[in-house]
Amino acid sequence: MKKLLYSLSIVIAIVVYTVSCTKIRTTELGSGLIPAVDNVNVFDTTLDVVTTLYSLPDSTRIISGSDHAVGIMEDPSFGKTTGEMYFQLLPQLFGTYPFGSSRDSLIGLDSVVLSLRFKSVYGDTNSIQSLKVYEIDQSAPFRDSSLGYPMSHPSFAVTDLLAEQNVLFSALNDSLMYLKSNDTVLTVNELRIKLPNSFGMRLMDYDTTIYKTDSAFNTHFKGFAMKADEGSAIRRALAYFNLSDAGTRLSFHYRTTKSAKPDTTVTEFILRNRANANLVKREPTGSPYGDRLVNGFNNQEELYLQSSPGSYALVQVPGLQNLNNRVIYKAVLQADRLEGIDDGHFTEPSLLFLDAADSANNRFITVPNSFVFQSNSAPYYYDPGAFGGFLLHNRFEFDLASYVQGIVTRKEKSFALRMYAPYYTRPVIPVVGDGQIGLQINSTIARGRVVISGGAHPTKKMRLYIVYSKL
Repeated sequence: MKKLLYSLSIVIAIVVYTVSCTKIRTTELGSGLIPAVDNVNVFDTTLDVVTTLYSLPDSTRIISGSDHAVGIMEDPSFGKTTGEMYFQLLPQLFGTYPFGSSRDSLIGLDSVVLSLRFKSVYGDTNSIQSLKVYEIDQSAPFRDSSLGYPMSHPSFAVTDLLAEQNVLFSALNDSLMYLKSNDTVLTVNELRIKLPNSFGMRLMDYDTTIYKTDSAFNTHFKGFAMKADEGSAIRRALAYFNLSDAGTRLSFHYRTTKSAKPDTTVTEFILRNRANANLVKREPTGSPYGDRLVNGFNNQEELYLQSSPGSYALVQVPGLQNLNNRVIYKAVLQADRLEGIDDGHFTEPSLLFLDAADSANNRFITVPNSFVFQSNSAPYYYDPGAFGGFLLHNRFEFDLASYVQGIVTRKEKSFALRMYAPYYTRPVIPVVGDGQIGLQINSTIARGRVVISGGAHPTKKMRLYIVYSKL
């Protein structure tokens, strides 16, 4: 009897201890207050995983307030990425002529300049690319859309080439000085492209009927397209611009008659609506990543993870479903970063994400028990510091202790897991309901790639490491 009571007291103590420690986290996932493995009371084991690499078609829509990627990036490990940007800039007020009191008051146009607010570069900042500005063809189905356009949308038709400018990406954050009316303006993080005066005069010659509404204006001017030229000198980076920032504008510098005297002034068109699109295309053919997609097989040694639109690894743990009941102190899915080509220029994603493939219901769900939904913590809606996904000590880890406990104790299902680096993802969160909930995992589209160990790597296998006590 005493022996039985003693055994029960040990089990109860272990369970209470486990529950009390579930919220404790350190820089190593699952290591807070974990008892030492002594192979008497506390044991550890490592379960092998089977990993398969897949491309991930992505229909994410880039909204007007997000940073837009422009350029050509040729990555020796992952292949070619192309970013195109489409947008419409409008007068700040419709219903009146935007250039002085009337067209009759105009004396002349000095210049018309397209300014874009620069945000960042991904890739080799020494890139030199010829950025071309086109006018969107009036026949193109480009319009104001509250949903935005999927980044996989086909390119919109363009017409006249308005301007072309060679841009050294490392200089995009340099300070600039220019004249605005009679004032000198000093600015940074601004790309300025001078457009033809003939284009500016065309817009200034429109009468008040065209400037009466945005719909009337749209029938005469759809907007701009910006693309990088394939013949650019160094095509190894994407530049990011923000369209809704006040630094993005179309500036008309002109002279008009005011109070019977010549006056120099400026009128600025801005992004007033949501007519914008950022189309991003990946071409992995001929790269190591592309070769693994074409010649894919189960349990690969190396997994090439690319941020949206990119790829994912499907991770299966064959030995997990039949694991017997035990107290789980720690269960961590571990994947080591492997050396790639030009990692110094083409850095890893800010965060990886892990969800589960619920094939029976044709959906992806958050990892049961281990993913904790937090309704007040947008845009993640969870704590990535607790769940995992950051690169620490050259390794990615995910805390799956609660998930594994549910499998071994309550015989819950062991799912195949999806590891990837999405910009935005919409899994089902079962504890919330059957509807998908949007989670923004990485802040910028097409930024980040990494090579990690797969389940068949000879020295650094991806694995599920478990610390436990027997019952």
